[in-house]
Amino acid sequence: RSQRSRSLVLAAVALLAGACLLSTAFVVPSRPQQLARAASPVGLQSASGEYTGFVPDMQRRTLMNLLVVAITAVPALVVLGG
Repeated sequence: RSQRSRSLVLAAVALLAGACLLSTAFVVPSRPQQLARAASPVGLQSASGEYTGFVPDMQRRTLMNLLVVAITAVPALVVLGG
């Protein structure tokens, strides 16, 4: 019983550590605006996720949809036993 509770606590700690790492995995460290402007004379586009008016053409949209379906089909088939 003690071994089982110890392994459950260890699994919970590992899950929490993994969640913390994933929450910061794709975050870009921010720099002060003055340093960012001084470092580069070239104006860069904002990658903040706000709407810029760009809509991908039908060929790109079809390719993205096919990739999403193919990527999600593999684990779904494994879970279903296929």
